[in-house]
Amino acid sequence: MKESVRTIGKRSFLAVLCLLFCLSCGKAQTTDAAAIPSEQTAEAIPSEAAEAPASVKVSEPPEPETPRPTGIPTAEPTEAPTATPVPTVPPVSDEQLDEGYLDAWFDDSVMVGDSIAGGLNMYAASEREKGQPCLGNMRIIGSSGLTLRLALGAERKDTAGKVIFRSRYMTISEIVELTQAKRLFLMMGVRDLEYYSPEKLIDVYAEILSIIKENHPDLRIYVHSIMPTLKSFAETVHQDYATNKRANEMLRAFCEENGYTYLELADLVRDEDGFLKYEYSGRDYSFHPNDIAKAIWVKLLRSCARDEYYAGIWKPEDNAND
Repeated sequence: MKESVRTIGKRSFLAVLCLLFCLSCGKAQTTDAAAIPSEQTAEAIPSEAAEAPASVKVSEPPEPETPRPTGIPTAEPTEAPTATPVPTVPPVSDEQLDEGYLDAWFDDSVMVGDSIAGGLNMYAASEREKGQPCLGNMRIIGSSGLTLRLALGAERKDTAGKVIFRSRYMTISEIVELTQAKRLFLMMGVRDLEYYSPEKLIDVYAEILSIIKENHPDLRIYVHSIMPTLKSFAETVHQDYATNKRANEMLRAFCEENGYTYLELADLVRDEDGFLKYEYSGRDYSFHPNDIAKAIWVKLLRSCARDEYYAGIWKPEDNAND
């Protein structure tokens, strides 16, 4: 009896052990299954590193738009207003110029110079007597022997005036004051080259003009080139073409730097050697031009009037209203 009980007890113990072993084995399999996914499960999970299919085109991201600056209106710009056209003046032909179409421009002008200017005064008076217009009513005052050196001494008040006007000697500044001229033309320097270098001549010219401009700041000033001499005369006074040409080049540069108008007459009357053309020489065969050359000179002066007319600086009715 006791042995049967022992036998049953052993069997029950073994049964419990088997049950416990089975339970532990089942739990382990469940854990392993949850920890290790199956191949099917792995295939079902998409990989981030997987490449896109070849049939699908991957588009590039769009370029960022440039931000509009703040504070500036975004409205479309309005059309710019049409500029007012600059009025033009009727053209003046050379024939009209020769007929004195713009000669009124000279009515409030004065020319001061040496005997070369005196010769132009005689030519203009002769043309007017023949009924031909010639430089309007411009006063042309020429004083024989007038040089830049003498003119400067007078302007400095070192000496008395050297230009005779209205029966008395005056300085250039006094003549401008008396005539109330708006424009001054100067013709001097040919005899100064007998004594001055081109550099010294420019220095003297500069001092004369600075005094005149100080006395008459609104005066427009026109400076003639230094006349060439006839070749035979140049040899007697030791003048040459190179000196005359260099002096005129320096005089031109000086005028451009200081706002004066330079009038190139010398190159219009030179021969191939740079001296005064024989056919343009006066009867004394020195440096005085004859009437043929003076006609060229008058045309050069009239071109100044046309330049100011075209530029709108002056118009004929201006003098009519004076």
